[in-house]
Amino acid sequence: MAYDLESLMSDVKTIMTTHLNNKIGDINTEKSDTITLLTVDSAAYFMQDLDHESVNYNPFIFYSCEDIEGTGFGPNVPQEFIINIILVLADQSGYTDLSTRMFRYSRALKEIFSENFSIKSNSNFISINVLAPVPLTTLNESREFRAVGLQIRSSIG
Repeated sequence: MAYDLESLMSDVKTIMTTHLNNKIGDINTEKSDTITLLTVDSAAYFMQDLDHESVNYNPFIFYSCEDIEGTGFGPNVPQEFIINIILVLADQSGYTDLSTRMFRYSRALKEIFSENFSIKSNSNFISINVLAPVPLTTLNESREFRAVGLQIRSSIG
């Protein structure tokens, strides 16, 4: 069976569901202060599309692939992908430490992918770029959210 984009995205999800909550727990233990990061429910991972989903999780992860680019000549053209991974947290009025929370979530995401850099022998992460935390407001709600994430450049072939 060929290793393709579908396999890559499945492996990305597996890394998150297997390692993220453990890493969040490690960071909570390491910091040992009044800030406790919430873990991500195993059903709170959404790939490529949120339009058809009811997202009733806090936090949740949205991940997608974009910018598929082939490089080289002939039948064995390696493909490069940009994979976006975004963690979204409800901005609850009680959070006076929201920036610190988002920096810690960002660290957790970066560390789990850095520690699992090579998924398969024919797939490699080329780079992992951390995205700055940003505020989000949904069109149909008054709740505000904060998002932080990664952009991973990966290749197959």
